[in-house]
Amino acid sequence: MTLPYGSEAGHRKALLLGEVTADGAAGLSRVLRRAARGDPDAADIPVAALVRAVRPLGALDTHDFCSRAHVQAGQRAGDLTPGQRVALLWLVDCSEHIDRRA
Repeated sequence: MTLPYGSEAGHRKALLLGEVTADGAAGLSRVLRRAARGDPDAADIPVAALVRAVRPLGALDTHDFCSRAHVQAGQRAGDLTPGQRVALLWLVDCSEHIDRRA
């Protein structure tokens, strides 16, 4: 059985999103560094999808963090400036220490 064209790239992107989900801010940092170094799979993932993959962040957190880091809607990880990467990682890292049970 032959898989449709592009499914291997989609699988690699899903693995990167899974890494972010499993490792939180540390996983996000690794994937953003790969994107900055030119990894085509990491670079093509929308930033919002990467941030949303960090648990327990939701859609509102993602929108807020992307806005604060000056990330445009639909911007890809490979298009981030160093300042945007630093701001985004700082926001996500700080959010992991917030008690969300309240």
